[in-house]
Amino acid sequence: MTVTEPPQRAPLSRLQIFKLVVLTVLGTLVAWYVSAVASFAGNTYGFNNRFTEIAIKTHWWYLIWSNVVVLKGYLLVAVGYALLIYPLVLVWSRVRPFGRWGVVWRAAMFAGVLYGFFIVRLMLEKPYFGDYRYLEGWYYAVGSWFGKGVQGLVHGFVVNVFPSLTVVVAVAFYASEMRRWFGRAAKPLLFSAMSVVAMMGVLVVSGYGVGRDSAGRLDPLDKSKPKNILILASDSLRADHLSCNGYHRPTSPSIDRLAEGGINFQKCMTPIASTLESLVTIFSSQYPHTHGIHHMFPNRAMVDKVNAESPALARTLRDNGYDTAVIGDWCACGFNELPMGFEDITVADFDNFRTYMSEVVYLHHQILPLFFDNRVGHMLFPKLRSFANYMTPDVVTEQVIDRLKKRAEDEKPFLMFAFYSCTHLPYKTPRQYAELWGDPKYDGPHDHELALNVDEFIGGTDINEKWSKFPPKEVQRINDLYDGCIRMFDDCVGRVVASMKDQGLLDNTIIIVTGDHGDDLFEPNVTFGHGLTFNGGDQANNVPAVMHIPGLATPGKQVKNVVRTIDYAPTICELVGVPADKRFEGKSLAPYIRGESNDLSLGFYGETSYLFFRRKIPGEKPLHIPPMDETTFIDPDFDFHFVLKDKFQDAVLQTKERTLRTERFKFIRTPGEDRPIRRLFDLNADPHCERDVKDRFPDVTERLTLALDKWAAEKKESTVREIFGIIDEQTIQPKE
Repeated sequence: MTVTEPPQRAPLSRLQIFKLVVLTVLGTLVAWYVSAVASFAGNTYGFNNRFTEIAIKTHWWYLIWSNVVVLKGYLLVAVGYALLIYPLVLVWSRVRPFGRWGVVWRAAMFAGVLYGFFIVRLMLEKPYFGDYRYLEGWYYAVGSWFGKGVQGLVHGFVVNVFPSLTVVVAVAFYASEMRRWFGRAAKPLLFSAMSVVAMMGVLVVSGYGVGRDSAGRLDPLDKSKPKNILILASDSLRADHLSCNGYHRPTSPSIDRLAEGGINFQKCMTPIASTLESLVTIFSSQYPHTHGIHHMFPNRAMVDKVNAESPALARTLRDNGYDTAVIGDWCACGFNELPMGFEDITVADFDNFRTYMSEVVYLHHQILPLFFDNRVGHMLFPKLRSFANYMTPDVVTEQVIDRLKKRAEDEKPFLMFAFYSCTHLPYKTPRQYAELWGDPKYDGPHDHELALNVDEFIGGTDINEKWSKFPPKEVQRINDLYDGCIRMFDDCVGRVVASMKDQGLLDNTIIIVTGDHGDDLFEPNVTFGHGLTFNGGDQANNVPAVMHIPGLATPGKQVKNVVRTIDYAPTICELVGVPADKRFEGKSLAPYIRGESNDLSLGFYGETSYLFFRRKIPGEKPLHIPPMDETTFIDPDFDFHFVLKDKFQDAVLQTKERTLRTERFKFIRTPGEDRPIRRLFDLNADPHCERDVKDRFPDVTERLTLALDKWAAEKKESTVREIFGIIDEQTIQPKE
């Protein structure tokens, strides 16, 4: 009896395998898309604040459309996945033949591997795109078991070697396939020509070799040419956490080197510790009560008034032939509405409610961050440049360096302001900075960032009460994260300065490293935040002011006298030989820089901003306002910006604390429910302002009250010398 063997199944053709791979890839991406939409919907309905309600009720169609728009990204990813997976499945089928379901499950497996690779790569390179703590265990285990060196090798393999190797193998496969096909067709010349065209196409798409600026070294600019100005700033950057100002950690080596060769104003104060108002104050050299931006939610009329009437350093320099530009991330979004005379604005547009909604949608689709840092992504999704998560510190730094190269080539004088969010809440950084000083055994909620509940933040005024109960372990962790953020900014400064040196710009450019304000970090009588109160010390208003000035006679000089950010504009104008606008209210600091004076007798006049939390003063009842989601609205006629309601405009002004600080004394006036609350602190003996001494220094209290009233009501600033006359405040004795 003859045994008949079952008929051998004919192997699948290349075309059949390719079709099945494409269909499988599309199927997996559809599943991921549905999962992302479901996650977005669940998270959106999980929030409990009025702005979420507005987004759902009023902008539901925009949210739906944003989820539809992202499909073009999925389509492009599907093409890439199919081209990478097809060779793998094809080779596998030639080694061990299988049927249609074999193609399907293998293609699905490879799609999952690719998806997992991109998630891990995002975890390692861009942790700010999402919470990847569920994946980090293996990475930490590698470091614990084999050391940081092996961990670094794993990082390099995942980020650089694996993707490069994959692309090389795929290109080699398709080149072989094309050669085989063209060989059959006897068209080797056409194959060669198409290979060249394909390679050029890859270069164009990736951006390499096309439109790049020359990185060649240039000779220093002629000293007779106008000096350039570069201002590098980070939001919420405290002066006292820089190592050049005596901090116990080496947080700022690059900034320290600038200070060693320049001048360091260690007591530089911002008149208002809130970003929008502070930046307008810096570049207009006017106090908020003059330019009119008293809080972070101005309406269109206020913005239009500043644009039409306020002086602007950038406009003054533009009129004298300077190229002017702002480059920044989401913290710099205010320049879209208030350009302050700058001609070229490249910043994220975070304050636009629709931009914010788009970003929330996009970040739920974890395929999309693949497009955040390349030209293909920018062409597909133009909004990416407005997203906070796109304009990362690295992107800002690259754009600053690119523009510096252009200015080195055309030798046009420039004013450039680069503004970073590195040190802003929630102190979220790439892993290497978060781990720099943190306890490796920490297992609390603030792993890589401050755990901030958005609903509590914008929907109530008692979150400060909860923060005040943080245990010391959590306070230390948050300080550790903040210090890592400073190092991230410092590395950005180092890269920019190194590029300037390579381009020959360093010897003819004034560099100022500063901030818009500082941050409270659980000093006495404060928790988090800035611009809310003058309780505690100077940390929320004291910003770095490190200046590199070519030709400085005495490098490494430290100035410990009070100066203000309002003084930057007139100082810059004097240093570059451009007449300052007569409406500037600041004073030039050039006498300090040139060694012509040791004391300009400047006082620090300040006011608080929009009041998010109830202030606490023992035994007193300060005025307060309702929470943010009650006092503001989204104005569709003002590009969907958050705007303070008209009925709360006066209330915000009425709740403002105001302060006058001299070298020794700090006087604070707080509006109370029953009467104004006056407090005086002797900073020599009480730097954190814990003991009110107004009854022990009644004459000082009266003098500072009159000077503060004159500044607030008449807009007339008194110098410390004018306040105390011939009396040296350091010699004043308390009343017995």
